Amino acid sequence: MAKSKEQIERTKLFRMVKKCWTEDHKFRPTISDCREVFRNINTQVFNNELRMPNFKLVYSKDFWGMCRGSVDDPVKCTILMSKSFLSKRLFIDTMAHEMVHQWEWLNNDDMTHGPKFYQWRKELKKYNIHLARTYSAKKYKID
Repeated sequence: MAKSKEQIERTKLFRMVKKCWTEDHKFRPTISDCREVFRNINTQVFNNELRMPNFKLVYSKDFWGMCRGSVDDPVKCTILMSKSFLSKRLFIDTMAHEMVHQWEWLNNDDMTHGPKFYQWRKELKKYNIHLARTYSAKKYKID
């Protein structure tokens, strides 16, 4: 059953994202932060379909996040997240992006930026979460 706008606005996920737009600054996530945001997005957007992945915090100049599926166990995956983000908004958007890849891995055995990836854009937008192929540093730059 689809949630009304009022129901969505009362969720912890919606309030967490909204707070980021008014109180944002550079963000250094912990594994605990990763799990909390994952649980909230999984509950509200993915109807708890996704299994909690392994999280690894890494330094990378090449990506904000990356989802790696396991060939040995198709329901397992690892999500690599940057140790430093320009903002918590970017962290949340990146987590949602990688969760869509996790969903793709579970349902399609393929992770792309095609139609199955973008089918989640409308649902995530209800929570003010931006789903894109890449995330421009300009959009998330903090003054």
